[in-house]
Amino acid sequence: MSGKHHILLSGPTVATDEFLAGELEKTAVVLRNFDNSGIESIIGKQKVELILFEILKEKASELEIIKKIKIGFPNVEIVLIDGDGDRELLAEAFSYGIKDAFRKPYKCSLIIERVNALLEHHYALRDNGG
Repeated sequence: MSGKHHILLSGPTVATDEFLAGELEKTAVVLRNFDNSGIESIIGKQKVELILFEILKEKASELEIIKKIKIGFPNVEIVLIDGDGDRELLAEAFSYGIKDAFRKPYKCSLIIERVNALLEHHYALRDNGG
C-alpha cells in the first residue's frame, strides 16, 4: 500500500482536469469520479482522505451526498467546487463540514496549496491522536 495521500476528484470538470490531476499526483494517489453518484461506494472501498467535490445542477441531492459522506466518513475532508457561488448552498455545505470552497473557473495553484495544507493538517491530527 502506498504511503501517499488519496484524493478523489469528483465531477466532470475536476475529474478531467489533467493539469490539476498531474500536480496532485506528485504527492497523492488521485482517483477520479466523473459524476457524484458513486462517491459513497468509492470511499467505502478505497482509502480516501480528501474529496474535491464539484457541485453540478442537482444541488439538493449533492448536498445530501455531502451530508452522508460526513456522517459515514467523518475523517474525509471535502473541498467544494461550485459554478455559481450560491451563498445559501455554500452555507449549508459548510454546516455539513466541508473545509473550503472554490468557484469556477478555479485556479489550480490555489486548490493544490489548500489540498496540501488540509492533508498535512489531517495527518498531524491523526498522528497526535486527534
